[in-house]
Amino acid sequence: MPAQEQLPRIAYDVRDSVVKVEIHLIETGDHERVTDQLKACFQESDYCVIGTGVLINDDGDVLTAAHVASDTTAVSQALKDIAIDSEVMIAGQARNAEYIKGDLRNGSGAFRASIKVIDAEHDIAVLGHDGNSLRAGASAIDDASMVRRQRSRTAQLAAQRPDVAEAVFAFGFPTYSPALITTPGSIVLAAGSKNLIEARKSGDTELVPIYRTKLDLNPGNSGVPIFRASDGALLGIVSEIGDEREPVATIIPATEIAKVLGANGIKWNAAPPPQATRSSSKSHHKKAKTE
Repeated sequence: MPAQEQLPRIAYDVRDSVVKVEIHLIETGDHERVTDQLKACFQESDYCVIGTGVLINDDGDVLTAAHVASDTTAVSQALKDIAIDSEVMIAGQARNAEYIKGDLRNGSGAFRASIKVIDAEHDIAVLGHDGNSLRAGASAIDDASMVRRQRSRTAQLAAQRPDVAEAVFAFGFPTYSPALITTPGSIVLAAGSKNLIEARKSGDTELVPIYRTKLDLNPGNSGVPIFRASDGALLGIVSEIGDEREPVATIIPATEIAKVLGANGIKWNAAPPPQATRSSSKSHHKKAKTE
């Protein structure tokens, strides 16, 4: 794949932190009676990919966009309205829709999730393990992950603002896709602000800091993590994608994400400075005090 060949070696390490946010039907036969609006998503299976997230700590907390989390709630409610039971699941890449039991934190499966934090102003959400799920954990995963993958890697948040033209790459699951798509790109704006669509929908009017990246992303790529090409540090997540005329995505910076995580007592890992030496490259585990 040409796009894959352009990616740095570090990309093949950090991609294990990238996960799917899915809606699973409790009864497998229910995919045949979902509403017309959802038929495309549940066309061939009992799960539907809603968006992309990234693991941010060893507790298995997953960072994604607030509107991805809101979409899971909306789809779940739409299914409930026609008496179909469902649950939100977090899973790794699925190449063959094989279902097995496991735990994503151990690199061998998936887990049921619920919303822990949602911040519409910054379009940030955190999903965590749901202890009140309806069934034992089973989800579609990479068929070789049980024997090849080690403990899932967690993303490290970059505290430094990127440079304009700095190389980045993204991993994401486009609409309805179980396959992980990789996209190289670059920073085109490192100091900007915007009132995000999700914020406007919720009534928030404050401008929030953003980055912009030149990335040719497919629809449904909200919540996609953006990594710095030089060291794999997480620069932010995608809030809004561009279009064919202007493929420039809006990114919520890692510095803003860290503030939201800290304010809600969510643990996260800091990336070392880009020029740090090997001896000082150990990331610092952080946990902010709960307000």
